[in-house]
Amino acid sequence: MASGDKTIRSSIKARLIKSFTVAILIPSLVTAVGGMLMFRGQIYDQAQARVKSDLESAKEIYQNYLERLKDAMRIHATRMVVYGALERNDPSGVAAEMEKIRRAERLDMLTLMDKQGKVFYRTCNPSVVGDDESKDLFVQYELQKRVPVSSADIVQPEELIKESRQLATQASMDITKTPMACPLGKMQILSGMVLKGAAPVFTSNGKFLGVLVGGIVVNRNYEIVDKIRTTVFKENAYKGQQVGAATIFQDDVRISTNVRNADGSRAIGTRVSAEVAEAVLKNGETWISRAFVVNDWYICAYAPIRNLSGNRIGMISLGSLERPYRDILWRNLYVFLGIALLAVGLISIVAMTVAHQISRPIRAMADAARKIADGDYSQKVEVSSDDEIGFLANNFNKMVAELVRAHQELKEWAETLERKVEKRTTELKAMQAHLIQSEKLAGVGKLAAGVAHEINNPLTCVLTNSSLLLGDLPPDDPRREDLQTIVDETLRCRKIVKGLLDFARQTKPQKQNLDLNEVVEDVLSLVRNQASFQNIAIRTEMDPNLPSVLADADQMRQVVLNIILNAADAMPQGGALRIHSYFEAKSKQVILRISDTGPGIPVEIQDKLFEPFFTTKRTGTGLGLAIAYGIMERHKGALKVESSPGHGTTIVVILSTDIKTIDD
Repeated sequence: MASGDKTIRSSIKARLIKSFTVAILIPSLVTAVGGMLMFRGQIYDQAQARVKSDLESAKEIYQNYLERLKDAMRIHATRMVVYGALERNDPSGVAAEMEKIRRAERLDMLTLMDKQGKVFYRTCNPSVVGDDESKDLFVQYELQKRVPVSSADIVQPEELIKESRQLATQASMDITKTPMACPLGKMQILSGMVLKGAAPVFTSNGKFLGVLVGGIVVNRNYEIVDKIRTTVFKENAYKGQQVGAATIFQDDVRISTNVRNADGSRAIGTRVSAEVAEAVLKNGETWISRAFVVNDWYICAYAPIRNLSGNRIGMISLGSLERPYRDILWRNLYVFLGIALLAVGLISIVAMTVAHQISRPIRAMADAARKIADGDYSQKVEVSSDDEIGFLANNFNKMVAELVRAHQELKEWAETLERKVEKRTTELKAMQAHLIQSEKLAGVGKLAAGVAHEINNPLTCVLTNSSLLLGDLPPDDPRREDLQTIVDETLRCRKIVKGLLDFARQTKPQKQNLDLNEVVEDVLSLVRNQASFQNIAIRTEMDPNLPSVLADADQMRQVVLNIILNAADAMPQGGALRIHSYFEAKSKQVILRISDTGPGIPVEIQDKLFEPFFTTKRTGTGLGLAIAYGIMERHKGALKVESSPGHGTTIVVILSTDIKTIDD
C-alpha cells in the first residue's frame, strides 16, 4: 500500500511539474516570440525612419552642391574679364582668370560659349574651340531663358574628350557582374555623370553675350558621398566596419560610393538589384527597405536623380548597416530565453510567484511599448530587481531614452532647416528688391535722358524770347507781370531738365582716396550762410581717425549736399542738423549719419524715397535722393533711411574701405 501511494504521489508530482512547466514554458515562449516580433518591428521601423530622414539630409547635401555650382556660375559670369573677352571677341586675356575660377570652385570643366552657343574658350582644352554646343540642354536653357541653372547631366565620351582625355578616362569603368541585377548587355560605362551649372553672360549695361558652363564629374569623385557619410553618420563604426554608406548611381551602376568590396576597395562598377532599379529608375519612387549591398545587409533608401529635363538618369542612396540592429534583436532574444529557462528551473518551488513576478514587468513593458508606438514617449518601466527581468527593463528604458533622443534630434534638425529656409527666403527677397530698384532707375534714366533732350531746345527758345520781350516792355506795362511769370516758370523748368540730365548721365566715378570728413566740411561751407539754414543749429561729430575711401569727390559732395538740403527743407521753422561720421572695423565700412529734427517720414512712403520724381514738396523735382542713390550704387555703397513720424529722419551713407570689394 505504501509503495502504491508513493507511486501515485510520484506520478502526481511529475504531472504537476509537467503541467506547471508547460503552463510556464508556453507563455514564456509566446512572450519571447511576441517580444522579439515587437522589438523587431519597432527597431526596423525606427531604422527605416532614420534612414529615410538621413536620405533627406543626403539629398540636401547633394542639392547644396548644385546650388553652390549655380551661384558660382552666376557670380563669375558677371566678371568684367569674362564678358569683356566675349565683347572683344578675343579670348587671349581670359585664360588665366578662367583657370583661376576653375581651381577656386574645384571644377573639372569650365567652358565659355558665345550667344550662338559656339565654344569661345575651354579652360581645360583651349585648343578645341568653335564647336557648336547649342543642342546641349544647359546651353539651350540659357539661350532661351537666360537665368542661372544647375542639375545633373549625362555627358557622352566624345564631349568629355573635348574637355580632357583625363576626364573621359575618369568616367569610363568596367561594369561588375552583380547578383540580382537586371540583365545588361554592355559591360562598360563610357559616358559620365556631371553636376553642371550654367549662367548667362551679360555686359554691365545688360547686353547678352554668351553662356558660362561649369561642371564636376561624379564618376570616381568621392567628395559628395564621403561628405554625406561624415555628416550623417559622423564616421561611426561597428566592429571595425563603417555603420553607414552613401552611393551615387549612373543609371543602376555605382559610380561614386563608400561601400567597400571584400578587399577594402570602393565598390564602383557594381549594380543595384532589379527590384530597386524598377521602383526608382522606372517608376520614379523612393525605395526604402533592407537590401544586400555588395557583401553585407543594409537598411537602405534610394531616390532618383533627374537631369534638367526631368528624366531619371541615376540614383542617390543611403544605407545603414543592419548588423547592429540584428545584434540588438539577438541580445533581446537571449534575455527572453534566459527568463523562460529561469522560470522553468524554479517551477517546483515558486512557480506561481515567479510567474507573477515575470508577467508583471513584461506586461508593463508591453503596455509601455504600445503607448510608445502611439507616440507617448514619457513611458518608463520601474526596475525592481537586478535579475534578467531587471536587465531587460533597464535595456527597455535605455531604448526608450534613445528613441526620445532620436526624436528630439529629428525635431531640432527640422527646426534648423526651417530657420535656414526662412533666412534664405529673406535674402532672396532683399536681392529681388534691390534688382527691381536698379532696373527701375535704369529705365527711368533712359526715359529722362530722352525727355530732357527733347525739351531743352524749345525751353531755351521760350526763355530767350520771353526775356527779350520783358526787356522791351516799359516798367509800367501791365503785361510785365505775366511775362515775368513766364520767365520764372521757364527757369524752373530748366532746373528740372538739368536735374533730369544729371540723373540720366550716371557719370562713371573718377575714384581717388577721399576723406569723407573733408567732403562734409566743403558742403557745410557752401550752405551755412544760406537763408534756409539761418534757424538751423548744425552739430558735427566727425571721427578724426576716419580712414579714406575710394570715391569720386564731386559725386560724394553731390550726395551729401542733396541729403543736407532735404534735411533743411524738412525744418522750415528751424531745428537741429546732426552729422556724425565713424568707422565700423568689423565690416570695414565708413558710416556717415545725417539726422534732422523734422516731422519724420511716414512708414508707408519710406520705400519710395529713392524713386525718381517722388517728392512731398510742392516745388521739388523728386530727383535729389534718386541721383544720390544712383551715385552710391556706382560706388558699391548704400543709402539707408531711419525715420518715424514725430522723431525726425536719419539718412545713413555707407561706403566700404575694402578696395577689392569696391573694384569688384
